[in-house]
Amino acid sequence: MKKILSSILLVFFISISNVLHAAESLVGQVNGMMCIKCQNMVTMALIKVSPTAHVKVSWPEGVAVSAFEGKSNLNEEEFKKAILGTGFEVVKVTSVGKFIEDPSAAVSLLTN
Repeated sequence: MKKILSSILLVFFISISNVLHAAESLVGQVNGMMCIKCQNMVTMALIKVSPTAHVKVSWPEGVAVSAFEGKSNLNEEEFKKAILGTGFEVVKVTSVGKFIEDPSAAVSLLTN
């Protein structure tokens, strides 16, 4: 009985820790980026507003991602405003409950 209770408690605490440390990503569709310089401008703007984020931007795919290992410290409006400050158009921003490293994978999230 003691072993079963220990196992149940272990599963409970693992579940709680996963909820508390759930990853989150902000994904934006960005129009107007034409080159690597454009990509770098958007990347630097996103890093500036949230230095703890893992930022990936792809000009060919027109997508920007700020991924967080835990909860995002950036809301969708702040994310959008940072990109708009570079002069590019933000068509859509979405928040997802997972860590996204690949901008190509993020594109499909914007079409849903």
